[in-house]
Amino acid sequence: MGRINEYWKKVSGAHEAIDPDTTETAVGIANEDPRRRLESHGLSHVGKVREGNEDHFVIASLQRSLEIRQTNLEQLQLLAPLCGPKAYLFAVADGVGGQEGGKLASGLTIRTIVEYLSETVGSYHAAPAGQEHEFLDPLGHAVQRAQEKLLATFGLPQGGPSTTLTIVLLVWPQAFIVHVGDSRAYLLRDGTLKRLTRDQTMGAYLMDEYKMSEQQVEKGGYNNVLSSAIGSPEMKPAVSQLTLQRGDVLLLCTDGLTKHVQEEAIAAVLSSASGAEAGCRELIERALTDGGRDNITVVVVNTLTS
Repeated sequence: MGRINEYWKKVSGAHEAIDPDTTETAVGIANEDPRRRLESHGLSHVGKVREGNEDHFVIASLQRSLEIRQTNLEQLQLLAPLCGPKAYLFAVADGVGGQEGGKLASGLTIRTIVEYLSETVGSYHAAPAGQEHEFLDPLGHAVQRAQEKLLATFGLPQGGPSTTLTIVLLVWPQAFIVHVGDSRAYLLRDGTLKRLTRDQTMGAYLMDEYKMSEQQVEKGGYNNVLSSAIGSPEMKPAVSQLTLQRGDVLLLCTDGLTKHVQEEAIAAVLSSASGAEAGCRELIERALTDGGRDNITVVVVNTLTS
């Protein structure tokens, strides 16, 4: 624990702007192309029971472009192709290992992902049409770097504090998803909510392999035991790809939401919310009303129709 304290003192300044121990917001609204408008918002809340918040999230945009500062050239619109399309990053992480260790693990993982992707931003504009699956490679490398960073930080053979991680990298209309643990990603399309990730828990494993019922694994507490996490010896990212349509809504969340709010209620909130921020606030309020026994983090991404 001394090593955790020492390291946390070194990096705590990076958290001052988005202290996750209170309800905080991060907004990303992108309107660079009226045909491809996105509206996004994120919120994190400590809940009603926990003393600290071990969740972290990020909303970011990445773009490779050339900016003209001064010239006597005419018809500058001919240079438009020099500005590449934007990529949007959405991620949530739920730390495991106690308030201080879990907070460090999730925060360090999110920062490592952002740092890696900022270093390799060109990769997101290099894949030609029809080969967008190549975008998954940098995401996989970013996750692996986060794994290595956590293991090196704590230096424990059996692993130390760890974290879940769910990432969506959006390069319209493709969404690339990388998932570890039991934080989730959902898609709302035409009023129907679809889960895009599968929980990596002992409970899910027992239901798949041994046909245990959901009631049995819930009673035994197996849903609370991760079978894969960033920073643990067992880390097995699941990757997928999705083609989005205008009007789709993406949700990333930690299990502080899904422990309390049923998927039918989540679908109703996302369908009726006046915007991404309103959706985030109502989802968190519902989780708090039901008890708020865990930290709650949500990121909502609306693909606008006009």
